[in-house]
Amino acid sequence: MDWSQVLGYAAKAASALKKAVDTLAEERDLLIPESMLNTALATLASRSKTLKGLNFQLHDDWFEVDLIYIHKGIEFRFHACFDVENITFDHHKQSIVLKERGQYQFETRAFASTLHRVCYSAWAFWCKTFQKTEPLIYVLQKIEGITIKDGVYRFDFSPYIRSKPALVATIYALDINTIRISESEIYLRGSADLRSINLLSELYKFLPEDNITPPAAPKDLKKVDFKQAEKEADEVIDKILAAKFKTDQQEP
Repeated sequence: MDWSQVLGYAAKAASALKKAVDTLAEERDLLIPESMLNTALATLASRSKTLKGLNFQLHDDWFEVDLIYIHKGIEFRFHACFDVENITFDHHKQSIVLKERGQYQFETRAFASTLHRVCYSAWAFWCKTFQKTEPLIYVLQKIEGITIKDGVYRFDFSPYIRSKPALVATIYALDINTIRISESEIYLRGSADLRSINLLSELYKFLPEDNITPPAAPKDLKKVDFKQAEKEADEVIDKILAAKFKTDQQEP
């Protein structure tokens, strides 16, 4: 991860948040209406070449999702209901656990050609006959961070969030204690903690000097072990947080 880039985003976030620090530092409730969520998703779908529709209907601790997706000329539709078992969104872990609420619906709506139809049918037969699973489940289990067993879906978004400096800066600027799906809205409770921005600055200082190097030219780029980098970053963050907590406890 490019921590200098993270600091750039963090500085911008700090500038915007300082104007309202007195109120943002207080824990408060935030409600995101279902209509606002679906409007944002409709905008996202309109700009996508593959996502043609995405809609949620929110209920108390469960939701319905309807999705239309195009992959390699094949149009798929997915509709399902899920109970929300757990949502974790803190500085170290961002995950959600869902449980099927009845059988999901997955269908192919259109094919780019007859060849696409034949190939897909053959592949679906192979999944069901030899892998003993549905095509959708087979594909999802191949994606990093997704685990499916007995109708329970576990999604770990940490690897993707940590690759986006803006999202990392946002997570460290916010302290979200509760996220819950309610009837027609998403309920959040938390606050903005500007001290977390300072943690990023301190983290940058703690990094070994050999890690702070100018960007290499594209031809010189080397493969990065992202999992190891995340582990090392988490260890440093934990040490800083522990030191901060100890200092706060000693203050009169």
